[in-house]
Amino acid sequence: MSVGVVSKRYAKALLEYSIEHGAEDAMYGHISQLAYTLGSVKALSEALRNPSVNAESRVQLICNAAGPSPLFERFATLVVKEEREELLLFIAHSFIALYQKRKNILPVKLTTAVPAPSSLEEYVATSLAALSGATVKIENVVDSSIIGGFVVETEATRLDASVEGRLRSIRNKLVEQNRKLV
Repeated sequence: MSVGVVSKRYAKALLEYSIEHGAEDAMYGHISQLAYTLGSVKALSEALRNPSVNAESRVQLICNAAGPSPLFERFATLVVKEEREELLLFIAHSFIALYQKRKNILPVKLTTAVPAPSSLEEYVATSLAALSGATVKIENVVDSSIIGGFVVETEATRLDASVEGRLRSIRNKLVEQNRKLV
C-alpha cells in the first residue's frame, strides 16, 4: 500500500476521532507542532527509526514534539504499535490539509525579499478571502533572491510579481526572439 494512502487513512481517522471528542482545534495545534518539529529536527526522525529505542520512549519523543495531550498520546501509541513512525510527517501534512479543508482555511505562502509589511499581508488576505470565501492563513517567507516585489502561492495558483520573475520573463522573451532570427 502506498505511503499517501496509508497516511491519509491515519489522518482521516485522527480527524474524525478528534471531532468526536471535540478536540479538533487542539489536535490541529499538536499536529502542526509535530510537523514543524519533524521537519526541522532531523535527530527526532533518526531516533524514531532507531531499533534500540523502545516503543515507550518513541511515544514519549512524539508526544514531547507535539505537546501534552491524552488524545494525542493515544494516537502516538497507535502509530508506534503499528510501526508507522516513518509516516508521521506524511500523516501530519495529510491531517493539516484535511483540517484546513473542513474549516475552509486557505493556506497562502507570501514570499518577499524582505519581511512583508503588515499592509501587504492584509491586502493579500482580504483580496484572497473575497475571491475564495475562505479564511486566509498567510505564511510569510523571506527570500532575497527574488530581489523585490512578492510571490503569492496557494494550492492551485501562483502569482509572481517579483523583480526576479519579471527579469526571467524578459530574458525568456529575448531568447525566443533570437531563436526566430537564427
